[in-house]
Amino acid sequence: MIDMGNNFDEKLIDEIKLRNDIVAVISKYVQLKKSGRNYVGLCPFHNEKTPSFMVSEENQFYHCFGCGEKGDIINFIMKAENLDFVDTVSLLGEWAGINFDKNSTSKQENEEIYRKNKVYEINREAALFYYKNLLDKKNGGLNYLLKRGLEIQTIKKFGLGYAHEDWEQLNKYLLCKGYNQNEIFMAGLVSEQKNKNGYYDRFRNRVMFPIINTTGKVIAFGGRVLGDFQPKYLNSPETPAFNKGNNLFGLNFAKNEVTQKHQIIVVEGYMDVISLYQNGIKNVTASLGTALTKNQANLLKRYAGEVVIAYDTDTAGQAATLRGLDVLREVGCKVRVLRLSQGKDPDEFVMKKGKVAFLEEVDNALSLIDYKIMLLKKENDLATTEGSVKFVKSITKILKGLTSPVEMDAYIKKIALESRISIEAIKSEIYGNNKYDRRNNEKKQILDGNKYRSKHDRYTNKYEIQPLKPIEKNGHLEAQRCLLKLMTANKEIFYKVKIVISYEDFVDETYKKIAQILYELYEKDDSVDLEKISNQLNIKEIAILHDINHCIVPKENVEKALIDYVNSIQKHKFKNMKVDMEDELKQLEKVENKTKEQIVRIRELCIDYEKLMKELKKL
Repeated sequence: MIDMGNNFDEKLIDEIKLRNDIVAVISKYVQLKKSGRNYVGLCPFHNEKTPSFMVSEENQFYHCFGCGEKGDIINFIMKAENLDFVDTVSLLGEWAGINFDKNSTSKQENEEIYRKNKVYEINREAALFYYKNLLDKKNGGLNYLLKRGLEIQTIKKFGLGYAHEDWEQLNKYLLCKGYNQNEIFMAGLVSEQKNKNGYYDRFRNRVMFPIINTTGKVIAFGGRVLGDFQPKYLNSPETPAFNKGNNLFGLNFAKNEVTQKHQIIVVEGYMDVISLYQNGIKNVTASLGTALTKNQANLLKRYAGEVVIAYDTDTAGQAATLRGLDVLREVGCKVRVLRLSQGKDPDEFVMKKGKVAFLEEVDNALSLIDYKIMLLKKENDLATTEGSVKFVKSITKILKGLTSPVEMDAYIKKIALESRISIEAIKSEIYGNNKYDRRNNEKKQILDGNKYRSKHDRYTNKYEIQPLKPIEKNGHLEAQRCLLKLMTANKEIFYKVKIVISYEDFVDETYKKIAQILYELYEKDDSVDLEKISNQLNIKEIAILHDINHCIVPKENVEKALIDYVNSIQKHKFKNMKVDMEDELKQLEKVENKTKEQIVRIRELCIDYEKLMKELKKL
């Protein structure tokens, strides 16, 4: 949910939510269809074929029953656009036409918004300046890009530019535009002189690549030097608007393509992204450095189910690939590695071979395990015994991380074939001195350590053991859940239950509402499904309905289960009635001069109480 630690005025947040209808905003990202009181569509946060993403106009809330993502409009934009809270509120405020200077009462937040917006504004001005430099007259930057095979249309699409060799050209331009020196420095476009007597342009004699976030704002720059000067590539420093480890180059263009393909290709360089895009491969982005960070990995997972790493084939590229693979695996991405058969990098390959050939390479990309096997085969000479042993020992460390028995079995056989070491020996290396169960890949201890301990040191802490408190379960609530699931699935069960239980007997208010809808629907139809019930519920009630649908009920001995569920519900009902009767009797007994009506009421309660106790004993 929303982190209110940013200290925005709550009235301002409420105003932003009020002016941005959640259905209208989410419809920009998801094709929604009206379903009863709510809207449904395919979840933008995970890959699915059947819609499980629901939006409630009534509650201004969304919930995905597939992946569990939920929240209000601010949560949605933060996740969909990879923005922090301040940028999200600023963006939604901009869409709603809200002036923050007038509406926000937090000085801290006003200052943060001001700094970010000022950096965005200055960067946009700088991007236009660099772009005009590139196209206005002949320069080394334009010649370099044209020689690399880029078309003018592509150059315009990415807003590429050129920074002259002059030490103060951009700084003077921005000062003339009315920005002060501290603001230009804050944007990371100038550096301070060592003697502290002035500032000079950070980027000089470089082709400029604007780094644009998913909302279209220029957050930073990357510059590629022309000539042999170092560093070859230079990025903007961290600013109020830019953190290198939280962003990816080209994602502003790739995000829509990624959503359609559910696959994203990650490359190393700016030119790799641009060349692939120009050749029709648009689901591509670049990490702003050689190794992917966890934040970047989470961002990729947000947009795509599968990530294909396509780094350079040199040694540095391989090391970066391995680090990236491990980070991606940790956050739950399916990862593969592209090994180009010709050409050092994707830019060079696609320029020579074209789109079809590159996509064939993507289709043949190696899995994480296969890629690591390939690297280890290069490092070890499998023609020698020593090389084979080292190879197997290294591989088994990797295989220990596998959770699928099928994968494990397939790779063990593959390693045995390539190393000429037996399957049993490889299994022993993986599982140690434990018995190996071929049916379920589980380890079974040969020895029980306690069994062979001396009686003097066995169980020496038995007097310190504290018994666990039994976990109390609301059995009647679980019985209601299971009963509702069975009744929804089968009309015959419904009729059996209806004879002894009314929907009023469901004590939880949401369960009672669902039961009432169920009773009414069965009066009209022979069958009932979740969608028919959902149409009469709000989004929070629908979430409870889906929980009910996932509760475990017996497939056999259903009749016995029904009796148990009904008895549990009735027992709870009778216990509540018993408590109410006892309370009423106590109150009546306290009365000194009882009326005839009170005496009659006491007799009635006693008779009813006796009957109730008999019923409870039966249960």
